[in-house]
Amino acid sequence: MPTSAKPAKELADQLLDAQVEFWLQNLNGKKFITLLETELGFVYDQLDKITLREAVSEEKIRATAHRYAIDMDIGGAIPELFGEIANQIFEFPANHTTLLSEVVPDHIASDFIQKVFEPGSVLDHTVRNVRNSEAFRGFLSDVVYTVMKGYLLEQNNLMKLSTVANSTRFVREWLSSKAPDLSENIEDRIRQLTESGVNSSLEMLNEALGDEHYRELALNSTLNLWDLIRSWPIARYRDYVNEQDLQEFMVMGYEFWLVFRESDYLKACIDAGVDFFFQKYGEETLQTIVTEMGVTREMIFEEFNNYLPDLAQMVVDNGMAEKILRRQLKRFYHSKKTLDLLA
Repeated sequence: MPTSAKPAKELADQLLDAQVEFWLQNLNGKKFITLLETELGFVYDQLDKITLREAVSEEKIRATAHRYAIDMDIGGAIPELFGEIANQIFEFPANHTTLLSEVVPDHIASDFIQKVFEPGSVLDHTVRNVRNSEAFRGFLSDVVYTVMKGYLLEQNNLMKLSTVANSTRFVREWLSSKAPDLSENIEDRIRQLTESGVNSSLEMLNEALGDEHYRELALNSTLNLWDLIRSWPIARYRDYVNEQDLQEFMVMGYEFWLVFRESDYLKACIDAGVDFFFQKYGEETLQTIVTEMGVTREMIFEEFNNYLPDLAQMVVDNGMAEKILRRQLKRFYHSKKTLDLLA
């Protein structure tokens, strides 16, 4: 080693110690807060000079969204955690002291109920589509036919008399053997009459529910129901859902998410959302976007000042800060170029 290298190395170590000490002092108390305000203020002012497209590309944002929403492996502890959270919610003491009206204000409940029952609402369309569907009409017809058949052949007291029952059975057997077509036609005719009656009843129901008077009646009935349950404690739901039900609902929701996150539909939704965001804000500055999202300069400074000084003090006290500073600065001071300059 040349004779000049040793003094240069010693000088480099002295400069390293001095700079480490300088930064350790500036990570404490008021000096660090002043440093934050100065540097964060500088960074925030630069946001007005950088557009969203200059800062990041659509492809990278889309890839990040896919990575965390779709591709990221979810640990096996998640379902167990959901079950434990469900148990805590079920046993939460505040459920017994908090009323439903304290969680859902009256004006919110009233607005929601009126929205549900307004003409042309989602509920209105859903109920009409279900009532008018062939599957629903067929289901009602089968129910009516089965009930009527059971009543006539089993529940009617007259049919329980042995002589009547034997006669009825004899007639059915004779029809089945001598005139099977007639027997089937009778049953088909009864089914047709049942379906016709159900269809007529549903049409009358459609006309009735379309009348403003009946709609108002349903709305008022629901509002009266809210007046009844608004004073219930939240714990009242335990009359209808037990702890196991709550756990199973949460687990089923988690299992649904595992399947849904792999669907092409979710991927398409994410891509559409990212594309729209860049179409709207791609040429806007980062400061404009941050401001429109409701994040102000004061909010940023307040949160950083709230958390970072304590975090900085912690890494100084436990020695992490000094180790990190020395490791990074040593690479500079012990580099050949720096030692040549010091020599």
